[in-house]
Amino acid sequence: MQPTATSFANSLAGRLLAAALAFVLWGGWALLANWSSDPHHALIAGLLQGSASALMTLVMAVAAKALFRQLPSGAARLLLPPLLIVSASFTLLYLVHSWHQTHALWQTILPPTALAFTYCLFLCLRLQREQACNEAP
Repeated sequence: MQPTATSFANSLAGRLLAAALAFVLWGGWALLANWSSDPHHALIAGLLQGSASALMTLVMAVAAKALFRQLPSGAARLLLPPLLIVSASFTLLYLVHSWHQTHALWQTILPPTALAFTYCLFLCLRLQREQACNEAP
Protein backbone atom coordinates (compact mmCIF):
# COMPACT_ATOMS: atom_id res chain seq x y z
CA MET A 1 0.00 0.00 0.00
CA GLN A 2 1.39 3.38 -1.05
CA PRO A 3 1.53 6.08 1.65
CA THR A 4 -0.55 9.16 0.85
CA ALA A 5 0.15 12.82 1.55
CA THR A 6 -2.61 12.80 4.20
CA SER A 7 -1.13 9.80 6.02
CA PHE A 8 2.32 11.44 6.02
CA ALA A 9 0.89 14.73 7.32
CA ASN A 10 -0.78 12.86 10.19
CA SER A 11 2.29 10.76 11.00
CA LEU A 12 4.84 11.67 13.64
CA ALA A 13 7.42 12.34 10.91
CA GLY A 14 5.01 14.68 9.12
CA ARG A 15 4.21 16.58 12.30
CA LEU A 16 7.88 16.91 13.22
CA LEU A 17 8.67 18.18 9.71
CA ALA A 18 5.85 20.75 9.99
CA ALA A 19 7.18 21.83 13.39
CA ALA A 20 10.72 22.19 12.01
CA LEU A 21 9.43 24.26 9.10
CA ALA A 22 7.44 26.46 11.50
CA PHE A 23 10.58 26.96 13.59
CA VAL A 24 12.61 28.04 10.55
CA LEU A 25 9.88 30.15 8.92
CA TRP A 26 8.60 32.07 11.94
CA GLY A 27 11.90 32.16 13.79
CA GLY A 28 13.50 33.60 10.67
CA TRP A 29 10.65 36.06 10.33
CA ALA A 30 11.12 37.28 13.93
CA LEU A 31 14.87 37.56 13.36
CA LEU A 32 14.33 39.74 10.27
CA ALA A 33 11.55 41.81 11.86
CA ASN A 34 13.79 42.70 14.81
CA TRP A 35 17.20 42.88 13.08
CA SER A 36 17.31 46.66 12.89
CA SER A 37 17.08 47.06 16.67
CA ASP A 38 19.93 44.80 17.79
CA PRO A 39 21.16 41.56 16.18
CA HIS A 40 21.59 39.79 19.53
CA HIS A 41 18.11 40.80 20.65
CA ALA A 42 16.75 39.79 17.23
CA LEU A 43 18.37 36.35 17.51
CA ILE A 44 16.71 35.73 20.86
CA ALA A 45 13.36 36.91 19.47
CA GLY A 46 13.82 34.51 16.54
CA LEU A 47 14.62 31.60 18.84
CA LEU A 48 11.62 32.39 21.05
CA GLN A 49 9.25 32.73 18.10
CA GLY A 50 10.62 29.68 16.32
CA SER A 51 10.37 27.51 19.43
CA ALA A 52 6.85 28.71 20.23
CA SER A 53 5.74 28.19 16.62
CA ALA A 54 7.17 24.66 16.51
CA LEU A 55 5.45 23.73 19.76
CA MET A 56 2.14 25.25 18.70
CA THR A 57 2.33 23.46 15.36
CA LEU A 58 2.63 20.15 17.18
CA VAL A 59 -0.30 20.91 19.50
CA MET A 60 -2.62 22.80 17.17
CA ALA A 61 -4.03 19.94 15.09
CA VAL A 62 -4.64 17.74 18.13
CA ALA A 63 -6.36 20.59 19.98
CA ALA A 64 -8.50 21.51 16.96
CA LYS A 65 -9.70 17.90 16.59
CA ALA A 66 -10.46 17.56 20.29
CA LEU A 67 -12.39 20.85 20.45
CA PHE A 68 -14.22 20.13 17.19
CA ARG A 69 -15.48 16.79 18.51
CA GLN A 70 -16.69 18.32 21.79
CA LEU A 71 -18.86 21.02 20.23
CA PRO A 72 -22.35 20.65 18.73
CA SER A 73 -22.81 20.97 14.98
CA GLY A 74 -23.09 24.43 13.50
CA ALA A 75 -21.08 27.59 13.15
CA ALA A 76 -19.72 27.34 16.70
CA ARG A 77 -18.15 23.99 15.89
CA LEU A 78 -16.39 25.51 12.93
CA LEU A 79 -15.29 28.83 14.45
CA LEU A 80 -14.72 28.23 18.17
CA PRO A 81 -11.73 25.87 17.88
CA PRO A 82 -9.69 28.31 15.75
CA LEU A 83 -10.72 31.27 17.93
CA LEU A 84 -9.84 29.51 21.20
CA ILE A 85 -6.57 28.01 19.97
CA VAL A 86 -5.37 31.22 18.34
CA SER A 87 -6.41 33.30 21.34
CA ALA A 88 -4.33 31.07 23.58
CA SER A 89 -1.34 31.04 21.23
CA PHE A 90 -1.54 34.81 20.67
CA THR A 91 -1.61 35.40 24.43
CA LEU A 92 1.38 33.11 24.91
CA LEU A 93 3.34 34.86 22.15
CA TYR A 94 2.43 38.29 23.48
CA LEU A 95 3.53 37.41 27.00
CA VAL A 96 6.80 35.77 25.92
CA HIS A 97 7.77 38.59 23.57
CA SER A 98 6.72 41.25 26.09
CA TRP A 99 8.86 39.57 28.73
CA HIS A 100 11.77 39.54 26.28
CA GLN A 101 11.00 43.16 25.31
CA THR A 102 10.92 42.30 21.62
CA HIS A 103 11.20 45.59 19.77
CA ALA A 104 9.01 44.77 16.77
CA LEU A 105 6.39 42.99 18.87
CA TRP A 106 3.38 43.32 16.57
CA GLN A 107 5.35 42.64 13.38
CA THR A 108 6.71 39.53 15.07
CA ILE A 109 3.46 37.98 16.30
CA LEU A 110 0.70 39.10 13.93
CA PRO A 111 1.73 37.17 10.77
CA PRO A 112 2.08 33.78 12.53
CA THR A 113 -1.16 34.42 14.39
CA ALA A 114 -3.04 35.14 11.15
CA LEU A 115 -1.65 32.01 9.52
CA ALA A 116 -2.43 29.92 12.62
CA PHE A 117 -6.07 31.07 12.49
CA THR A 118 -6.29 30.24 8.79
CA TYR A 119 -4.72 26.81 9.38
CA CYS A 120 -7.06 25.99 12.29
CA LEU A 121 -10.06 27.09 10.26
CA PHE A 122 -8.90 24.87 7.39
CA LEU A 123 -8.54 21.93 9.80
CA CYS A 124 -12.07 22.43 11.11
CA LEU A 125 -13.47 22.74 7.59
CA ARG A 126 -11.72 19.49 6.68
CA LEU A 127 -13.09 17.78 9.80
CA GLN A 128 -16.58 19.03 8.97
CA ARG A 129 -16.27 17.72 5.41
CA GLU A 130 -15.00 14.34 6.62
CA GLN A 131 -17.89 14.09 9.06
CA ALA A 132 -20.40 14.93 6.33
CA CYS A 133 -18.90 12.25 4.09
CA ASN A 134 -19.06 9.67 6.90
CA GLU A 135 -22.70 10.50 7.67
CA ALA A 136 -23.84 10.38 4.03
CA PRO A 137 -25.78 7.20 3.11
